[in-house]
Amino acid sequence: MDIENSQLKIEFYTSFHNLEPTMGQELLKEVPKLKEWPNFSVEGEYDHMEFIRGIEMIKEDFELPERLVTARFNTLFTKSACRWYIKLRQAPGHQSLTWWKTQIINKSANDACRFKVETAFESAKFNAYKDKSLLWFCQQKDRSTALYPDMSDFMIHRKIPRQCGGD
Repeated sequence: MDIENSQLKIEFYTSFHNLEPTMGQELLKEVPKLKEWPNFSVEGEYDHMEFIRGIEMIKEDFELPERLVTARFNTLFTKSACRWYIKLRQAPGHQSLTWWKTQIINKSANDACRFKVETAFESAKFNAYKDKSLLWFCQQKDRSTALYPDMSDFMIHRKIPRQCGGD
C-alpha cells in the first residue's frame, strides 16, 4: 500500500468514524489484503454475483467508504473484465459502487450469458448416483440467482426441485 493511499484511509477513519489516528490504523490492519478480495473475470457462469456479494461484505464488515472499494477495481478485475473496466472507467470518470454494480450486472446478464446459464440450469438434472446433493443444489441456486436476481429465496427453492426429474 503506498503512503498516499494509506494516508487517505487514515484520514477517512479519523474524520468519518471520529476515531483517534492510532485506532484508524488498527482498523486498517484488519482489512483483508488485496489478494484476499474476490476477483471478477466475466468468465464464470455467475461470478459477477459472487464478486458483488464479496465486495459488499468486505465494505460492510470493515465500514469502508465506496471510494476505497471502487479504487481497487483496477486490480480486482482480471482478464477481459479488466479491459472492459478500463474502457468504461475512462468514459464517465469516478462513479459510485451502485453504478458499478449495475454495470457489472448488465455486462454479465446479456443475452449470450443468460442463454449459457439458462442452458446449464435446465440441463443439470440431479442424479443421485453421481451428484453430491448440496453441491448440485448450490450450483442451481447460484444459476437461478444470476438469472433472476430479484427472485426470492422461497421461489428459487421451489424452482430447483423441478430439476430433479421424476425418478
